[in-house]
Amino acid sequence: MALADGIRAAPIAFPQTSPPGYHYLPEEPTYNPAQHLSLKKPSRIYRLSDLGYDKTLVANCPTDVAITDPIRLLSESGVAALREVSLNLRQYKQRCDRIPNMVRGAAYRSRFIRDLCLCPIVTEFLSEIVGTPLAPHSMPLHLGHLNFAPENISEAVDRWHIDTISLDYVLMVSEPSALEGGKFQYFNGTQAEAAVILNHAQDLPPERVVSPTFPDAGYAIFQQGSMVVHRATRLLRQAERITLVNGYVPLDTSFPDQSRFADMKVVDEHSVLLPEWARHKAWLSRNKLDTLIEELPFTSDRAAICAALREAIADVEAAISDIEDTSESKMLYYGR
Repeated sequence: MALADGIRAAPIAFPQTSPPGYHYLPEEPTYNPAQHLSLKKPSRIYRLSDLGYDKTLVANCPTDVAITDPIRLLSESGVAALREVSLNLRQYKQRCDRIPNMVRGAAYRSRFIRDLCLCPIVTEFLSEIVGTPLAPHSMPLHLGHLNFAPENISEAVDRWHIDTISLDYVLMVSEPSALEGGKFQYFNGTQAEAAVILNHAQDLPPERVVSPTFPDAGYAIFQQGSMVVHRATRLLRQAERITLVNGYVPLDTSFPDQSRFADMKVVDEHSVLLPEWARHKAWLSRNKLDTLIEELPFTSDRAAICAALREAIADVEAAISDIEDTSESKMLYYGR
């Protein structure tokens, strides 16, 4: 018994309290969209089919958009404010196997970043580009993730990977023309192709690697990061390189959730991650239950009714299983 497609959800509210140990910067700019935004659509949008994905895989995605050319998001004033805040947050840096220098939970530490990442003007703008309603990610850990240049430039800024979430943008905070190396790149192909190649070779074929040119700081690439294999290369000369990654969820919650708990389990503080994961999965199930309540037809088909109930609560059941599992896990990434 299939319920109607297109389960539209209300965005989940940002928590009213911060996690223990997280505090906002005592002094920082106040976010003002009229002052800090300068929105300009991309010159081109690439579809999942352009990367070689078949119709079956595309049908399971909330949008057929794979990745865009650079989009302007911030004004010069916005770039200056975000750079100031980002540098002040560098004191909270951490590393993992994939990323040597990053800050997680920035939306809990900076009101500027929180308000930028939650901005409804930006959300509506990006929703128009991808052709489906979006909301800032229901897990604040995915709002305003910061990547910094590694202290050791022999390390890549970020290795080949797909994201732990479905949709996000990568925003250049530093001046890109000042960098030697440190390029954002993506593979012109599918995840399955990349995995096969990288399991048998050191790198992807150069002719199938795309390096978009960011015209300036304040420009971003929007992508379906769970479907696009991408990385940031190593720097050839030490320099300031800061990017901000902001995650989104589709408001049509009928699509499979692409969030990967195993990756986050390795990186994030469990006192923050576990409640956020529970809230995220509960949000998904709540909306599916609301749809079931509204649309479940009269029937004596017990199996169909039970199947509909199980489908509606599957996300919560998965969250319970994830949270109860205390085994170690590893991040998913490829090669260098």
